[in-house]
Amino acid sequence: MSSLQNTAKTRNRNKALFTAPALALACIILAVAATAQSNNNSTRDQNSIQTSIYPEKPPADPFVARMIPRNSKVYIAPIRPEDPNKPQAEGFESYLAAALRKKNVPLLIVADRSQADFIIEGTADQKGPGWAKKLILADFRKSTSASITVTNLRTGVVAYADSSDRSSANRGLRSSAEKLAKYLKKKMDDDEKKR
Repeated sequence: MSSLQNTAKTRNRNKALFTAPALALACIILAVAATAQSNNNSTRDQNSIQTSIYPEKPPADPFVARMIPRNSKVYIAPIRPEDPNKPQAEGFESYLAAALRKKNVPLLIVADRSQADFIIEGTADQKGPGWAKKLILADFRKSTSASITVTNLRTGVVAYADSSDRSSANRGLRSSAEKLAKYLKKKMDDDEKKR
C-alpha cells in the first residue's frame, strides 16, 4: 500500500511540475495578446482623434500645404511666457494684433477660434537690462524675445514659424511683434508670387 501511495504522490508531483510552467506560459501568452489588442485600440483611438481634430488631409504638395491665402481668418491665442514663473510679456497678443494691422498683413483677425482658418500660438519674454549693460554700455533698453507658429486649423499643418530676439529693443515687445508681422507678410507675398 505504501508503494501505491508513493506512486500516486509522485504522479501528483509530476503533474504539478508540468502544469505550473504551462500555466505560466499561458499567462504570458494572454498578457502579450492583451497588450497587442490594447495597442491596436489605442492606434484606432489616435486615428479617430486625429481625424476629429483636423477635418481635412493636408495637400500632397508641401508648398501648397504651407500657403496662407490672402484674407484668411486668423485667431491669436493667448501668448505664453517663456518662463512661467516670470510672466513679463503678458498681453503680447495685443502687440501682435496691432503689428499685423500696422504692417498691412492681409489677414482677418477673429475673436472666436471656431471661425478661424489659422491659429497663431507662441511664447514671449521681456527682460530689463542688467547692471553691466547699464553701467558699461549705458544702455537702458529692454531685451525681448518672441516666437510664433501659424497653424492651419483645417489640416494641422504648421504653415509658418518665426522667432524674434532683440537684445536692445527701443520699443520693447512692440519691436518683436512688428518684426514677426513684417516677415509673415513677406512670406505671404513671396508665396503669391511663386504661385
